[in-house]
Parts: sequence; C-alpha cells; structure tokens
Amino acid sequence: MPLELRYAGLDATMEQRLRLATQALAAHRLQARAAAWDGTRCDVVAADPRDAYGSRVLDIARRRGTPVLEVVEAVATVVRLTRALHDLLSKSPSLSTPAAVPVPPAASPLLRLATDASLRGVDVELRRDGAVVWLLCTKGRVVSASVSDRMRACEQLATGDWSLAAIGDRQRTRPPGEISASLDAFLLTAAWSARASLPPYPDEDVGLRDWPDLGGAGSIAEALVVVQSLQRFRGTPGTIAHRHGLARAEVDACLWAFQAAGLLDRAAAVEFAAPPPRNGGLFSRLAAHFGLRVA
Repeated sequence: MPLELRYAGLDATMEQRLRLATQALAAHRLQARAAAWDGTRCDVVAADPRDAYGSRVLDIARRRGTPVLEVVEAVATVVRLTRALHDLLSKSPSLSTPAAVPVPPAASPLLRLATDASLRGVDVELRRDGAVVWLLCTKGRVVSASVSDRMRACEQLATGDWSLAAIGDRQRTRPPGEISASLDAFLLTAAWSARASLPPYPDEDVGLRDWPDLGGAGSIAEALVVVQSLQRFRGTPGTIAHRHGLARAEVDACLWAFQAAGLLDRAAAVEFAAPPPRNGGLFSRLAAHFGLRVA
C-alpha cells in the first residue's frame, strides 16, 4: 500500500513542490501519495511551522508520534523535499508488517455500558479474580478497595475479562472500599487507551447533555476539544474529527466513553433508550459525593 503523507499550512507553490517530491519518491522504490491534512492517521505530516494552522497540525502529529517535516526555506526545493521525505518515510513502521490489533468483544464492560439499554442509569459492579470495582453512575463515581484495582479495571474495561452486573439493594451496605474517583474520567481513560481497537461510533448527530467531570483525564487534550465542540454544536464523529483536525478513532473513543457515562444527547437515535437525567449536573454530583444537597 502507498505510504500516506498529509500536508497543512502550505501556499499553492509549496504544495505543488511537495506533490512533485512525493511522486519523485518512486525513483527510490517508495510509493506515496499526498493529500491535505484531514485528521486521519498517516505516515508523515509536512507543514509550515510559521503558519498558525500548520503549526497546530505539527503539534497534533508530534503528540501522536507521527514523523513530521517542517517545510522551511532549507528544504524548499523539490530535490530537497524528496530527500527529506525519503529519510522520514524509509523509517516508517508502515513498511513492515503491522501487528494485529486486538478487537474488543461486544460483551466488554465498556461497550455494554454504552449500548445495553438495561444498564443505562444503573449502578454496576465489576469483578475479576477477587477484585471488585463499583461504577456508580447515580453519583458519577468509581469506588474500589485500592487504586491498583481501579487502574487494572480501567486498563481492561474494553476486554471481556471483567464480569459486569447491577448492584443489588443489599450490596449497597457493603461497598468494596473507600477509594473514590471520577466515573467520567475512568470511562474516558479506559476508552482512550483502547481507541485503536474500538469499533467506529455510529455515524449520527450527537450533543452533550452534561459537562463531564474529567478529573485525572483532563490531560487528554483531544477529549477537551471534543467536549468543547459538542457544547457548541451537535455533530457526527466524522464532522467533529474534520472540524478540529482529530483522528476519527480519537473522536470515537470519546463518544463511546461519554455514552457509557450517560452524557450524550442522542435525541435523533432510536437504537438505545435515553438514560435518566443525571442528578443536576457536575455540582450536584459533587455535593452528593460529600453528603450534601443542592437546592
């Protein structure tokens, strides 16, 4: 398959030179094709760092670990561009056979929470090898006996290794522990770590019904972009990705997590029942956590 190059922030002349350089790679037995940046994964990104849009695209590519070529005067000729692209692309992992990406089972707790109508708005228990973690959607918290139990459940939430069941009334008097954290952040971190293997989110318009409590997941900059976008406009996964220069898999992961948390407004969708409203938003959930009540 041809190697994929994406460019951004170039004027018409430099764009033409870059396309000629891409075609010239055939002389080095490298097949590549160039296209404007669209947020999807690629093998190398070329952009002008002096251009605001180009600089932003370079930052995104570096965060993803994608090789970048800064198109400046030093490489402004077709010959130099060709040599620079050859040096980058010849080291691309795409030239070797990629490892198979595991596909999360539909029965994984993460996808069940997002798609099983019987679990929407229900507090549930995760259990594996003696470890127990509670996901309390009514309070927006995840509770466990230890941080290590919670982290292990988070890392494996997109697999079928943990059992999932609703918490009964008698169980509520015996919580697994006193270690508590944000449920929204837990689900987002779980989905983000499995984003390469999650199925595409349905291609439908969605919005946010509540602002997520991202907690420790606030360092995922792409998730903040998705949240801000959905606060302003409804949109499909593809539209959101294209509008903000994100990879589709990154947007899909955020949407699966937000749906599992009951945060998405899918008014036009008919596949799943709408979740019950969360108790008054983020501040009311924080108050409930500390035994308070917001009028």
